[in-house]
Amino acid sequence: MEVIQSAPVNPEPHYAQIIKADKIKTITVYEKDESNPYAVYNQEETRIERKGNEVHVYGIAMRSKFIFDVNAERPDVIEVNEGDKVYLHLTNIDFDQDITHGLGIKKYDMNMEVQPGQTNTLEFVADKAGTYPIYCTNFCSALHQEMSGYLLVKPKN
Repeated sequence: MEVIQSAPVNPEPHYAQIIKADKIKTITVYEKDESNPYAVYNQEETRIERKGNEVHVYGIAMRSKFIFDVNAERPDVIEVNEGDKVYLHLTNIDFDQDITHGLGIKKYDMNMEVQPGQTNTLEFVADKAGTYPIYCTNFCSALHQEMSGYLLVKPKN
């Protein structure tokens, strides 16, 4: 038998192109969206506040971790009571254009995306007691799988 053609399957990751440096457009760095009253831009501002049966979480997403309350024993954990109305305000403190973060809580069927410099809010009632993983839903860096935490919903009684 004779080999007629031998070629790798496309796309072959080892192919490379060389271009002049002046052809490359640099990345965009986003501004802080300081018009959002729920935005926090450093770890020291992260906190979880209870107002009756409402819980406001002022957290940050940054490469490789969530921080919901820097002063807590576990800064990546949100602890609420069953029946609480939760407002999860999440600020992406990575400002370069390719670092979009997500936040998902599967058992609550929730997912949001937070662009660089932005703050988004998830609003839900914690009506299922238990321990639920929180995870980043957008590939954000080599340590993406490390970006996780937990929602702890304490049962009534």
